Amino acid sequence: MVLFWSVFLTLDTATQIAFKKASEHVESISFGWLFLTTALGTPAFWVAILCYIATFVVWMAVLTRMDLSRAFPLTALTYVTVPALAFLFFGEHLPIIRIVGIAVIIAGVIMIGWEE
Repeated sequence: MVLFWSVFLTLDTATQIAFKKASEHVESISFGWLFLTTALGTPAFWVAILCYIATFVVWMAVLTRMDLSRAFPLTALTYVTVPALAFLFFGEHLPIIRIVGIAVIIAGVIMIGWEE
């Protein structure tokens, strides 16, 4: 299960980072035809789509091995990895309140996994 969760977390995080990277190419364009064609011509957009599909496949594999009521809360780990990588790659700010929130999420995930 650890392997499935590691792959899921990596793919889900990569999806969000790739979408953010792709959004940099369309941020000054109003939504419409030019926005769509520009997004479709951005490699990061296609990386995001492929990662999203792969995340779906891994998620299905996780759900065949774990109850949804236990699996779903563990997806909150992306609330840890995505802000950390957004800070590293995009220079996004992590105010103290967000860091505290991330710590609470980590504590919650530990408590969910404590049963096993």
